[in-house]
Amino acid sequence: MDNLNGSQPRIIIVTGMSGSGKTQACRCLEDLGYFCVDNLPPVLIPKFVELCAHASSHVNKVVFVVDTRSREFFDTLIHILEEMDKADTEYEMLFMDASDDAIIRRYKETRRRHPMAPSSRISDGVAKERARLEAVRAKATYLIDTSSLSKTELRDKIKRLFGKHEGAGMNISVL
Repeated sequence: MDNLNGSQPRIIIVTGMSGSGKTQACRCLEDLGYFCVDNLPPVLIPKFVELCAHASSHVNKVVFVVDTRSREFFDTLIHILEEMDKADTEYEMLFMDASDDAIIRRYKETRRRHPMAPSSRISDGVAKERARLEAVRAKATYLIDTSSLSKTELRDKIKRLFGKHEGAGMNISVL
């Protein structure tokens, strides 16, 4: 799946509940050498994949973070994934999730508004988003529930799932 011989790059689509740790997962994947694109409208994914395929070995691992900040998310993501399936475009989808209580707690701690409930209760937005993400979640290759995970535990899970093709675990620099 790597793009070492000019083939398609390894493509990972990270999505899931707002407040579930998508940004943290993206940072971990970036540390593993993935080229990460955050908040990409789903309609642009196939074109970006095509561009990466033409970049030969320069871009062989790509992450697209797609979430509810993309206004057209719910209308187009499933359609785009189905098109990619028909075109035999290989991809993996990481769905980030957390319990409603964990997400509500995280939003209260940061004092941010939930994107699906800008003027109502956080719990209303979480319930609305969970219902709308049901079909996307069903297509996930991997599911990580971050309700009780520390950042270190999440990083370790990401490494186990997506860092397998990396070299040895330690780098030594001698000056």
